[in-house]
Amino acid sequence: MSGTAHPSPELRALRDRVTAPSSIALPTAGDGLTWRSATAADIDLILDLAHAAGKIDHPRSLVTRDELEEEFRSEVFDPERDAVIAVDTVGRAVAYGSATAPASQETIVWVELDGTVVPDRRREGIGTALLAWQEARGLQHLAASDAALPGWLASSAQDHATPAIRLLEAHGYERARWWLELERDLASPVAEQPPVPGVRLVAYSAEWDERARTAMNDAFRDHWGSQPTTAAEWAGGDRLEAFRPDLSVLAVTPDTHGGERVVGFVFVDVAPDEWPLRGGPFGYVTAVGVRREARGQGLARTLLAHVLRALRAEELDHAVLDVDAESPTGALGLYQSLGFTVTDRAVSLVKPF
Repeated sequence: MSGTAHPSPELRALRDRVTAPSSIALPTAGDGLTWRSATAADIDLILDLAHAAGKIDHPRSLVTRDELEEEFRSEVFDPERDAVIAVDTVGRAVAYGSATAPASQETIVWVELDGTVVPDRRREGIGTALLAWQEARGLQHLAASDAALPGWLASSAQDHATPAIRLLEAHGYERARWWLELERDLASPVAEQPPVPGVRLVAYSAEWDERARTAMNDAFRDHWGSQPTTAAEWAGGDRLEAFRPDLSVLAVTPDTHGGERVVGFVFVDVAPDEWPLRGGPFGYVTAVGVRREARGQGLARTLLAHVLRALRAEELDHAVLDVDAESPTGALGLYQSLGFTVTDRAVSLVKPF
């Protein structure tokens, strides 16, 4: 499965194509477990579970408390209906799973299934029961949509998380897209790139938020699975503690109304709690993009080189980013030409409707 899904005139509305249960029973798997709907009061339990599981499932990254808070704050996430948690007799979270409806539905109705089981309680059928609940809730989301678009139940896993991948594949999910993690040693200097005529580089700040969001949505419109970021989602990202607007950069040009518009961007996170997982301080490049009409001028290279020099000046040791292995913009080649090398892989798995 490749490419970006596009609406088909032959498709009927999802509510006419997808059958979903009217009610969903809570899972019952696992000795001594109490299953119930999750609430925001469970965030600390979920965070402990995520950190325990992450040591095996994604040992070089951490789920943060503010990320979970933003998830539970989202206007499209109803934890009472969209998430379940299993707690053992001592009050520890053993499993957590969610099925989240999309905020935007432009080319795909993508329902994300995110779930985990604490490592010492795996191979008891808990993950299978959790996935069954998530799928049922995901089908309800799809069946509630009037959109005549492809519907996806989707999940992801690191390349080495073979039990999770096998579980999903056993339930009809297909490996749809690979994502590469790349890293660059900042000890190697980064050459300054020539300026792009008519383009000014500025640090990101709140005054640019809507113009940057619009640029992001345009830049990623032709990327696999990408859906527009809403204003609420954008604001949530700006609130995350790791986000570093001072290290993030925008490329702006004059617009037709006497102001300026954003035509390119690089955004950066710095999360010191993750530094021990990679052996030293690093910055994470969360997004690199250029509006489609501004491509072909070397703007992405100029922006990224600028950010790499800023990270080096910040005395960080490495820069890390993720990229679609089949990016339509040739992003992988750009990153490799700037000294990035592949360090890990992850896969998206999809069940289409």
